[in-house]
Order: sequence, then C-alpha cells, then structure tokens
Amino acid sequence: MRVLIVNTLYPPADVGGAERSVAQLAEGLAGAGVATTVLTLTGGAAPVERAANGVVVHRLPLRNLYWPYDGRRRSALQRAVWHGLETANPLMDHMADRVVAQVRPDLIHLHLTTGFSLSVYRAARRRDLPLVQTLRDWSMMCARASMFRQGRRCLRRCAACVLLTAGKRARSQVVEHVIGLSQPLLEAHRRSGYFRDSAASIVGNASAPTRQRPRPPMSQEPALTFGFIGRIEPEKGIETLLRATVRLAGDWRLRIAGRGDPAYVARLQAAFPDPRIVWLGQVAPGDFWPTADVLVAPASWVEPFGRAVAEAVQHGRGLIASRIGGLPDASRGAGTAALIEPGDDAALAQAMQAAIADPERWRFAAPQRPAWTQAGVMAAHLDIYDQILANRSSRILADRDQRYSAAR
Repeated sequence: MRVLIVNTLYPPADVGGAERSVAQLAEGLAGAGVATTVLTLTGGAAPVERAANGVVVHRLPLRNLYWPYDGRRRSALQRAVWHGLETANPLMDHMADRVVAQVRPDLIHLHLTTGFSLSVYRAARRRDLPLVQTLRDWSMMCARASMFRQGRRCLRRCAACVLLTAGKRARSQVVEHVIGLSQPLLEAHRRSGYFRDSAASIVGNASAPTRQRPRPPMSQEPALTFGFIGRIEPEKGIETLLRATVRLAGDWRLRIAGRGDPAYVARLQAAFPDPRIVWLGQVAPGDFWPTADVLVAPASWVEPFGRAVAEAVQHGRGLIASRIGGLPDASRGAGTAALIEPGDDAALAQAMQAAIADPERWRFAAPQRPAWTQAGVMAAHLDIYDQILANRSSRILADRDQRYSAAR
C-alpha cells in the first residue's frame, strides 16, 4: 500500500500538536510496512525532498502573498488577499500534481491543507484517487481555524468565514472517509453541510509510548506543581488559569510551557508577577512532564481534541481540564481528573485548591489504560485504508462485469 499524507507543516517546521501527531502517524505507518510519503509546505523558495525516519517528505514552496508562519503580523488587506488567493490558487497545482504523479499513491490522506488550495484535490480527481481527511482544527469552517474571536467563542460562523470556506465545504463532498479527532468536531462540520455522504470515524491522537517517571515524595518536594503546555493564546484559557492562581492558598507552583505573541506574553507576566509562576518558553514535552504533577488545560475555545491532555493520561499525571470539545474524550483513562466549565476561573481555582488539599492523591494518580494508544490509533487508520481500497476494488470489478454484460 502506498499512502500520501498531506499536512501544511511537518517537523521540524513549526512543530505543534498537529505536526507531532501527523509525524507520529506517518512514521507508524512506515514502520508497519506502508510506503508512506508526506507532502508539506516550506517557507523556502525551492522544493525539497528528503527521507526521515522511514518517511519520504516533499516540501513545496508556498506560492502566495507571504509565508504565514513566521510570526509577523500582517495588515487586514494583506490577510484578505492571502485568503482570497487561497480559495482557488492555481500557482500550487503544478507542483502538487508532480509529487502525486511521482508517488503514485493508492490513496491520499489529507490533514491540514491550508496553503495547498485546490491543488491536491485536483491532482486526486485527475487520477481518481480516494481521499481520506482528518479534521484537526476548524480551518475547514473558519478562516482563523479556531472559531474564536476577540476573546470569545464563535457561536456561529461569521459571513466572512462562510464566504472564505465555501470552496472547502464543496471540496469536502468528494472525501470518501472523514476522521474526526472528537465527536463534537465531526458533528459541527456535518451540521454545517460538510462531508454529507462521507463515511466517518472518530480517531483521537495517540499519546506516544513513554516510561513513566515518578514524581518525588511530598517530603522531598512538598509544593504541588501545576503545569500548562501549549500555545500562549487567549483561546487556550491561559488568562483563566492565571486569574485562578490569585484565589489559591497553600503550597503550589505553576510551570507554563509554550510560546505566544511576545507582547501578549509580556503583558501576562507583568499582570501576574507571582514568583511561584515560572514561564518556561518553548520546551520539549519530554522535558516538561517530569516537572509537573497536575496538567491544567483550561481551554476557552472548542478544542478539537487535546493532545497534551492525552499525554497527561499517558504520563500518569493528575488532570484538570475544561468540559468542552474533545477534552473530555482525551481525558479518558486519567487516574485523577476534574472537568470544569470553560472560562470559569472560580471553578478552576476550586478544582486546583482541592488538588492542593490532597496533594498525594493528585501527584501519585494511578493511571488507567489510556484511551488513545499508538497501537490502537495505527490499527484504526489501517482498517480505514483497507476498507476504502477493498471497496474500490469491488466497484472496479462490478463496473467491469457490467461492461462485459452490456457488450454481450
């Protein structure tokens, strides 16, 4: 089987949860004997092809007004032009088509496709290749990919997003199988008219297998340490978390890992100067988990899944998360957990205070079996691929028999 995976970014470029999950899937497929190729984008001027960890990676230069992942702020006019071109950008077609012709995949698995415009869909249609698509964010429905604006969740899509994503809704109808990281994410797309006739599955992100490193006994390190890891952005609930810390009593620490707009981070640091709050900046997950007792994931937006939450379960950490989006699903299997309403700093403080009052229970939470293991996620994808190709083969045989019968 030959599979072409498409994602906007791929490690080591701007690695976040989506990129790590896509790389984990690609390398897992390659390890299972699937000929796996990744098609992704680069901010450079020329295509690059390299093999990494058994996966062939094609990086195509983005042919649009600017590279949107360099951290620079653009004017409203520049953003409008960029998104307008993205709706039907012919400049990407030739490069994408050339890669598909070279790889000759049996199927194409789309993830995040921002920047590719129509190119991969057109290449697949020319060759009658089946498409699988995993929904990892809200980019099919929202130009900001978050359904979150001006500090609030979008209860419905604005006219601009409906207009800018109309082509994506049309393209979704040719996808044979859609995978949602969570049921709320998938259902929201279905309600908005996406993937109307596509088969569907729910497959979360796998937490990477890891050796659990126990935290020190309370006698050696009496302060309970809360941890936050992710983008430092309003929709991640960082402000809710910081406001909650003002209400806390007792012995606690908070370690914040991740990056965000430097000016925004500086404002938060100035507003909450408590020395017990440590700002780590961008750190590798492997360096973060040994230092945290309880993960706090207070998202205010409808989080599609919550990779950090699944990792907390895998590492046997206590967990406090918002009851929103895919976070409840991702938290399944946690030894000690609490779910709170998003944006409610009083409720979050209450949950954190309960953990401070019973630190041994939360530091030494006995993990259950994680809901999303690497082996389980890999098996789910292989089953989907096999089903699609088997159905294709059956249709080809049926068409052939029909032609032979007509000829007689």
